[in-house]
Amino acid sequence: MYKITGFKRAFILIVAAAVLVAAGSVLYWRQVTERLSEDARAVIVSASRELADNFSRLLGAEFRLLSTVAVSLKEPDMLTNRETLVSYLDKQNKNNAFTLMGYQGPDGQAVFSNGGVLPDFISPENVEYAYKNGHYISGRRKGPFTGKDILVFAVPMPAEPGEKAGVVFATQTIEFYANILSANSTHGQGLAFIINRAGDIIIAYPRAAYPNVFEAGRHSVYDRGKSALRTQQEISRGESSWTGYTLNEEHRFASYYPLRYNDWYAMSVLPTKSVAEQAQRLVLMSLLLCLSIIVVLGVLLVFILRMQSQSSRALFRMGFVDPLTDADNLNAFRFKFPRAAAAFKEKGVPYALVMVNVNRFKAVNDIYGFEQGDQVLKQVAQALRGALQEGELFCRSSSDIFLLLLACPDRTELGRRVDVLAARAGRYCPGEGEACLPLSLTCGIYLVDENVPFYIMMDRANLAWASAKQHAGQVCAFYDEESRRKIVTEKRIESSMDQALRDGEFKIYLQPKCDFKTGLTCSAEALVRWQHPTQGLVPPDQFIPVFEKNGFVLKLDKFMLEETLRLLKTWKEQGKPVVPIGVNFSRLHLEDPHFIDVLAQTADDYGVEHRLLEVELTESVVFGNVSLMKEVIDGLHAKGFSVAMDDFGSGYSSLNVLKNLDFDCVKLDKEFLVRGEGNPRMRQIISGLVRMIKSLGSGVVAEGVETAEQAEFLSGIGCDLAQGYLFSRPLPPQEFEKRLLEERDKK
Repeated sequence: MYKITGFKRAFILIVAAAVLVAAGSVLYWRQVTERLSEDARAVIVSASRELADNFSRLLGAEFRLLSTVAVSLKEPDMLTNRETLVSYLDKQNKNNAFTLMGYQGPDGQAVFSNGGVLPDFISPENVEYAYKNGHYISGRRKGPFTGKDILVFAVPMPAEPGEKAGVVFATQTIEFYANILSANSTHGQGLAFIINRAGDIIIAYPRAAYPNVFEAGRHSVYDRGKSALRTQQEISRGESSWTGYTLNEEHRFASYYPLRYNDWYAMSVLPTKSVAEQAQRLVLMSLLLCLSIIVVLGVLLVFILRMQSQSSRALFRMGFVDPLTDADNLNAFRFKFPRAAAAFKEKGVPYALVMVNVNRFKAVNDIYGFEQGDQVLKQVAQALRGALQEGELFCRSSSDIFLLLLACPDRTELGRRVDVLAARAGRYCPGEGEACLPLSLTCGIYLVDENVPFYIMMDRANLAWASAKQHAGQVCAFYDEESRRKIVTEKRIESSMDQALRDGEFKIYLQPKCDFKTGLTCSAEALVRWQHPTQGLVPPDQFIPVFEKNGFVLKLDKFMLEETLRLLKTWKEQGKPVVPIGVNFSRLHLEDPHFIDVLAQTADDYGVEHRLLEVELTESVVFGNVSLMKEVIDGLHAKGFSVAMDDFGSGYSSLNVLKNLDFDCVKLDKEFLVRGEGNPRMRQIISGLVRMIKSLGSGVVAEGVETAEQAEFLSGIGCDLAQGYLFSRPLPPQEFEKRLLEERDKK
């Protein structure tokens, strides 16, 4: 009876232990599965985003290469001789990775680099798409000569507005891009696709089981809260997301992210089979080890910890280690940053966030190839990591951008250290006996002086980096509020400039150029003013430099030219007094070989005599390229326009150069008058300059005349006209017209 009772107790204990172990195993299995699933989702989302970015950059590089070839085909006789064209295309084809290149003219005849000719290889609709969008990329189609699946790229030939000069195209095999996708297949554990919004698979690695992902979805069972319809709707709306599903009894996570071309999507798929197998193995072992609870629990605990450690290390490497350089990635850097910053604060040591960028790294990839480019990044990473001191951090943030957290006991010392670090990292030597490739690095430094979120620190380091990029030869720059305000102001101006032009916020003002003795208006200068709806009148020195950098000044100059011509035409038609008006033009216009012809045609369209339009060119523009400037001035004179040098003496003046340029008028910069106030020596210099300029046959206009004393002095030394507040401020067109009428009535 005792034995039976003892057996029952032992049996109950064994069963209870088995149940506890089984329950514990099941619970742990669920926790592990959930944890691994969460990590797997994070990895797959990151993988799809990286795949989309990398593939978009690759497609962009293909289009830039074709655009370069398109420009070169504009050379004379290149398109008229088929043998020359085929030879040139074949030569270009051998220098790139395309399978074939070609040119399709307006007649639809496509000439290939292998000598083949096909009609309408690219359909008229797709040619029209290329004209409209600047590029075209096909879906999967059969190659014309090999029968292999290919993609076709095309860009339009440069042409005048309204002209269609054909397209330059190239083909590449689907297999080529599939091999590229293999690098983004989560280290060979998953699948990578390029699809369109209809779900059709364009490119796959490895081979896809279904031609359409939505078709595969109809054969799948989705996780709770997910569905094939929801995925299809998100992709059709251009959104990025992830989903979980089971297909052919295998559970997977899929993430999709849009590309910048053709409404295509990058999709990465990671099977969770290994995660489930690990968890199931734990449960089975837990149940088997119920035969010996004490031993089982010990062995199981060791086994579980070991498996978890291995899985965590693998997932940690996928989520926190840069696969190219083996350095920390941005996730790891952000994770370590608070603890490292706290250690610096505890020691009382100031610290800084440093952003390092390899300048023109895309050119390295384009010239030397991606493999050599990867080696460059590895060597830069090795140099940066080797310069770290105790407690400092380093990571590769993205592409050719690196982040460092450095101690900064002294700002000057840190600047020298970063300069040395950039010089050490900026030299790539492929191997012994091979020439080293010099690299240029630019660094932005933010001295962490307040408790702000990490992304704001990165933004400030980036602003400092942008500031350094604006100054040629500058390796690094420190963040300051002035730089931030300047960049923010420039961005605000750039974001509203097009709308401001459409809404008529830019206004033309006219400042008279007057005779010293009579004060009568002889001519005027057209000046632009920005009447902002909320900020009021924006000074030109705030927006003109921004427009010159981004090229918008071309549109603004055209607007000012047409406003000036419109005024001159109106005055003439209404019988009002008409005086010549000077219009300023940026150096960007002078680089256009059609500038003079367009200027003359525009004046003719308004019916304005060319003598009434004076082209004003600033001193910096003139002395930037003297030979070009001579051609421009001679061309303008040939069309009947007068030409003035504006702001003479602001920094680049050279009378030796000026004697070779036939200016009708030279305008003395107002700074001459400011420096000449109470300075007899400066007045002698001004007087001598005026005599020499007039001896060259040019008139002299004095800018910034504000006092009677200045006017008396300038008139006495022979200046012809005055422009300044003593005679008149810049006037709106209506007030300027009124002034001319009053002057006419007084005569």
